[in-house]
Amino acid sequence: MYVFMKAVCRFASCFSAAALTRFADGLAFFLFDILHLRRKVIMKNLDIAFGETKSREEKLAIGRSSVRSFILTILEMLSAQRHPLTGHFQVQGEQNLLDALALKKGVYILCFHMSNFEAMAAKITQTYAPSCAVMKRVGSKGMTRFIEEYRRGYGLHWIKREKKGDGFRAIREALDRNYIYGFIFDQSRPGEPKLPFFSKPAKTNTSLAAIWRRTESPVVPAYSYRVGFGQHVLVLKPALALQATDDPARDIIEQSTLFNQVVEECVREKPDQYFWLHDRWK
Repeated sequence: MYVFMKAVCRFASCFSAAALTRFADGLAFFLFDILHLRRKVIMKNLDIAFGETKSREEKLAIGRSSVRSFILTILEMLSAQRHPLTGHFQVQGEQNLLDALALKKGVYILCFHMSNFEAMAAKITQTYAPSCAVMKRVGSKGMTRFIEEYRRGYGLHWIKREKKGDGFRAIREALDRNYIYGFIFDQSRPGEPKLPFFSKPAKTNTSLAAIWRRTESPVVPAYSYRVGFGQHVLVLKPALALQATDDPARDIIEQSTLFNQVVEECVREKPDQYFWLHDRWK
């Protein structure tokens, strides 16, 4: 699989941005409108998120655009030899991240699956401070090697968990060096509580709130959106105002609920580029 993916990258890099965009347009239509791949899940998610505030036609357009955005993200990654991930970025709210880094306590980036989150990670780590994330296996051993090598190539530091406590120790060490720790927040995890997301309870990963209680560094929400193939806008929000009380359990629930609200607000700004293919409300 590793050798195959490297060959695919070389092949994809033979094409222009315009050609890859046309391919994404056609493939999105084929998958969403003809094969109806994940369409039921996408439309269910959009019905939950927007209810009667958007028509079925509007939801179909958002769903199709979401599939297109995901395909473009893959193509941008695969063709990075010709079209660098960080080649064309505008930044909004840059001072928010600079102010957080100026505290010399490291920064948590609250992020989620919007547009090309790989390009966003590359931009942040190459421009502002070394960034890290927890390493998870991605499919086969060969695919995991490919993804790990790919991300290491643009500067992302991987945190591997081989035994209990490894992850937190590595995160704390990274923050002590004033690094950035990226936490992808919008996926459920078994055994976690159901907290409101678009007004409906969804299993919510409370790990970030639990980690923050032990290492109180600024939490800066961030996302990017695409304005063209390989052209993105990075949005950096103000650091969240978090406080620790003498009730850790309540704090973790309240802060995780706040994180859900922040993600929801960001998704509402660019719903057509969010990853609606994931069954968020299982």
